[in-house]
Amino acid sequence: MAELSGAKVQKIKRLLFLKDVFMISVTAFGGPEMHLALFNKRLVERRKYLNQEDLLELYSLDQMLPGPSSTQTITSMGYRFGGATLAFLTLMIWVLPAFILMTLCSFIFSTDFFDAESTLKVFRFIQPLAVAFIITAGWRMAKKVIKTKLSAGIMVFAFAMAALMRHPLEQYFKTPWIFPIVLLLGGIVSYLVNRKEVVEADKNRPKLVIKWRYLVVFLGIFAGSAVALSITQNRPLSIFQNTYQFGTIVFGGGNVLIPMMFDQFVQVKEYLSADEFLSGIGLNQAVPGPIFTIATFIGGLTMREGGVLAQIWGSVLGTTGIFLPGALMIFFIYPLWDSIKNLKVIRRSLDGIIAASSGLVLAAGYLLFLPVGFKWKEPNNFFYTNLMETDFIQWGEIGLVIALVILLFNLKLPSPLWVVSAILAGVLIPL
Repeated sequence: MAELSGAKVQKIKRLLFLKDVFMISVTAFGGPEMHLALFNKRLVERRKYLNQEDLLELYSLDQMLPGPSSTQTITSMGYRFGGATLAFLTLMIWVLPAFILMTLCSFIFSTDFFDAESTLKVFRFIQPLAVAFIITAGWRMAKKVIKTKLSAGIMVFAFAMAALMRHPLEQYFKTPWIFPIVLLLGGIVSYLVNRKEVVEADKNRPKLVIKWRYLVVFLGIFAGSAVALSITQNRPLSIFQNTYQFGTIVFGGGNVLIPMMFDQFVQVKEYLSADEFLSGIGLNQAVPGPIFTIATFIGGLTMREGGVLAQIWGSVLGTTGIFLPGALMIFFIYPLWDSIKNLKVIRRSLDGIIAASSGLVLAAGYLLFLPVGFKWKEPNNFFYTNLMETDFIQWGEIGLVIALVILLFNLKLPSPLWVVSAILAGVLIPL
């Protein structure tokens, strides 16, 4: 009887976890950095499903894998909390709201009903809120995980490499590889400094688990879909194969994915126009959830000539293709990581990796603050000569970010309330 009661309690905890995932998914505006801040606020600080070190550990692991980082992080959290089944359900619930909204956008946009520019104006306060969320989350994480001078130094180094070095050396440091490189360097430094420390063997270390079937499926789909597409230029297969390929090779999130998709779907195959693609990017910014659901919009719009069912099928194929590789990689890597992370070499390196992750979170807040606080001639280029010649400081936006940071530190309000308030402010406050 006691065992049955324990199983029921565990089931209830998992249902509550999925409910929390859903609540995050419908308010997760602002990109992967904002998502991480929301994970920290609701799943770590409020619900305590895991601690700060665990979250940064998973974030570090997922930064070294291709695919959508925030999606892989929350999928990994589901795996840690309840195994492969809960991880799969977590992925489904996390993606579902954005999938539905971007599918609807593909229909509404194709009828010229949607005014993308007006919609984005309504969401204009989301980015300052996202910056404030990330700054507060990064600071709280740093306070919890930075315990030595070494870890503090690694955090500062990671922040400088990912953020400050962009100003004099934009062309070298604006690369998706900077994140895994910084994490690797943090781990190496930590290992070299701590290599003489005595680390007791962990007698309870899990047995090495390698779930080869997920790797076989991952590689089989990659190769099989490519061969099939070379034989037949079927449009649905083209959507799936291209999005699956992008989900397999993209490091660095949406900023790297978008130009690849533009080249393939607009310039090479001409499935949609440049204006349609760019409007989809704008609408994607106004939808909560993972940025990779731009593939949902593109898949649907690509199949619009086939009717309603074909357009829905295109959205399903685009979504499945873009998220499936990352999920398969998590199902293969996470059990392996869980088995080896207590090896001496990993344990001596992990403090440095976690400290570097903390620095990268702060760097993300800084880089997202730059377009909010300053005016640039060319978007997304933060080399100092790219600033406008005069009146380049946006004092109002800077003041708003500072005010939001102060409020977030002092008011214990749920994240959804902050997001809803930002959207209402966009509706009610005129430009």
